[in-house]
Amino acid sequence: MPPPRAERVAFTLAEVLVTLGIIGVVAALTIPTIIQNHKKHIVETKLKKFYSTINQAIRMSEIDNGDKMYWEVTDIDDFYHTYLEKYLPGVKYKFVNWRVPRGHLEFPDGSKAIYDLYLLDDSKVGGHFIYCINAKDCGYQDFTLFYGTKHFSFGFWPNTITTRSNIAGLMKYHQGKGVEPYVANWNGTEIQLKDGQFGCKKDNEKYAYYCTAIIQRNGWKIPKDYPLKL
Repeated sequence: MPPPRAERVAFTLAEVLVTLGIIGVVAALTIPTIIQNHKKHIVETKLKKFYSTINQAIRMSEIDNGDKMYWEVTDIDDFYHTYLEKYLPGVKYKFVNWRVPRGHLEFPDGSKAIYDLYLLDDSKVGGHFIYCINAKDCGYQDFTLFYGTKHFSFGFWPNTITTRSNIAGLMKYHQGKGVEPYVANWNGTEIQLKDGQFGCKKDNEKYAYYCTAIIQRNGWKIPKDYPLKL
């Protein structure tokens, strides 16, 4: 007798549909997490790179221009051309005077920093840097701020040895430093970083200036309990 033919094994349509359904459910559960983790990685990488790049530029500038605590400027444009331009190769600069004057620094990785400056004690310089993960989120005119998600706040107040005691107290954690995560008016507690007026908390994106400091203090990694969705 000839050997029996092997029986053909096949999936039924119902089995195929069930399998596809399971794959779809697993994908629906895992893909958002993958996307969120990818966004976090981009934010962490760009924040750390900006912090390193801008402060390296300041340190190099100090070699030529002296201690940053004694830098003097006349305006925002003067600050860039005197103290930054030579030390930020590949960065595009634009001065914009829309309601308030600002300097725009566009980096090769597609991010941007916007800075404003004001003078303390005659011509000593101090001010804010708003870092934008994506340049498109920081236009040349007014834009809606989302601190801790699209925008991250830094401060530059190296010269806070001032006769204006109210300013000295507010800026004490920035004294003698370069561009650092914004902690002006901070009382030094973890609670205020998270829950204060400028704390990194849910529904506070317009004033969550301290989010950058929280990420820095975690080794430039977004904490697992980070309250804002990127």
